[in-house]
Parts: sequence; structure tokens; C-alpha cells
Amino acid sequence: MSTKKWLKAEQEVLCTVATNFSSTLSTLGSTPNISKMSNSDKIPLFPKAKSMFIHSGNIINWNRLKRKPNQNSTDEVCECIGTTLGAYLESANKTDLQYLTELRKVNTENIQVLDENDRGEVKITVKVFICTPQPTTVIKDTVNKVLNELGTNFVETLLLSVAPVSEDEDEPQDSGLSLKIIQPYWEAMEQLVAEDKVLSLGVCDLNKEAFEDLYNWAKVKPSIDQVNLESCCVMPKDLTEYAKSINVQLLTHNDRPVFVPKEKLKETVLSVSTESDSESWAPQWVVRYSGILKCRGIISMKGYIFHAVRDRKR
Repeated sequence: MSTKKWLKAEQEVLCTVATNFSSTLSTLGSTPNISKMSNSDKIPLFPKAKSMFIHSGNIINWNRLKRKPNQNSTDEVCECIGTTLGAYLESANKTDLQYLTELRKVNTENIQVLDENDRGEVKITVKVFICTPQPTTVIKDTVNKVLNELGTNFVETLLLSVAPVSEDEDEPQDSGLSLKIIQPYWEAMEQLVAEDKVLSLGVCDLNKEAFEDLYNWAKVKPSIDQVNLESCCVMPKDLTEYAKSINVQLLTHNDRPVFVPKEKLKETVLSVSTESDSESWAPQWVVRYSGILKCRGIISMKGYIFHAVRDRKR
């Protein structure tokens, strides 16, 4: 056989082998690139988790948050949740995560315990956001968490914010809150005053009628009513006049009526985990505490404690 014919035959054999090899790979399927898999394709990190507790610690010193001075409070708490949860997932044993039923992370490196000698210089305000109806024990439990975290025996002010019945923030928001809804929580708040754990009480987003009902009924009268200016634009005249007549402070706030929407929480969890991990979480409550230096009016500490549960039908 001539050299040319021999080379041609060899080329045909090699082409046949290459074709068969490509066909075999196609049949078997190529090995997936895990790093390029979408979140929906990834194996869940914590498939059995049904509860989540996140303690941000003092966020004043967080560089990430310092760079975003104009972010709203919902974005702020969600960034705290995502950053804290992400750090926890990175450091946790991946096998252990598969069997955990509760995710609990306290940012111990950011916990700032108050110095007894400086306690008199700091005014602490705690705001409890009730995201969905809760047992009244949640009030005492959440305040005790803050007291333990800060190493103090009392806080100056406790504010209550109860989410509206509807999560649709496009609906006109007369919050629909009434004395019947507020009353059980308020009784728990009054008990904390009796125990000297709280000095004064306040409530959020009550219209004049509901606030008057609360004021007339309560043993410990509210000293503050916070009003969301985004929902009313101008302070209601009837509420202003009534508050003035009973010497109650009317303050404004910019917290969203639905403080942590379910979709926002899902987006936050998804950013540090998988599609499956992010599903079916429902915010239960959020606590925000802040400490202001009385002599200078400067916020020296601020933190969040967050709780959510997951109901997955299996």
C-alpha cells in the first residue's frame, strides 16, 4: 500500500473513533459544573429547618451598612439577615446542616454590652414588630432577649408595631388596628413596666379613634404614638389635637407597614442558599433596639433580632 493510501486509511479510522467517542459522551451526559449550577438545581443546604433566629448584634460598626446611609429599614434588616445567615452557613458543618430543624445565629463578635458606668448616658428604645398574630408572651420574650444581649436591667421606651391584616402595601393603609388587636399585647407590655424592665410605652400607626380607645382603657398610658408619614403624608389634624390635649408625643417613622414581606425574605435567603432553602418562610416578629447618647443625640448602637418559621407540606 502506498504511503498516501495508508495515511488516508489511518485518518478514516481516527475520524470513526472520534465520532464514536463523541456519541458515547453525548449518550452518557457530561459531568455538570457544580459552580455554574443555578440555585434551583443545587442540593438544599438546610432541608429540615423550620425555624430561624437571627441576632445581628450592633450594626453601627458594620462597614457594609455604613456605605448605605439612605437604605430603608426593611432593606437594612434584610441585609442583616442575609449577611448573618450567610456567615453562619459558610462556617457550619454541611452534614450537620442537613439535619438541623432550627437555624440560630448570634453575631457574638458584634454584641455590645453596656458599661454600667455609662448606662445613664444612653437612652434605649426597643420596637417590636408583630408580623403575624403571636401569643402575648412574645412581648416579654423579645424584650428579655434585648436585655440579655445588652447586659442591662431595663430599657427606657418600648414601642409596639402590629402589621396590617393585608400584606398588599398598594392598598390604602388605614392600618385597621383596633383596641381588640392591641389590647393583649399591651397588657404584656404593662407587666414589663410593673417589673421595672420598661419605663414608658408607645404604639405605632393608630388613628385617632383607636388611639383614644387605647388611652382610655390602658392602665399604663401610651406616651408616644408613631405615625408613618408615607401612608398619611400629613399628620392627621384630629390625632394632632387629641395628642396635644393629653400630652402625648406624636413622632414620625418610615418603617414599612409590612416590615419584612415574605417575598423580600425569600429573596434574602435565596441570596445565600438555594431555591428550595428559600421557600415557605414566614416572618413572625422583628425586634429593633437602638441606643442614643443623651448628651449628644448620636446613635451609639442599633441591632435587630429576627424570627421566622417555615411550613413545608411534605
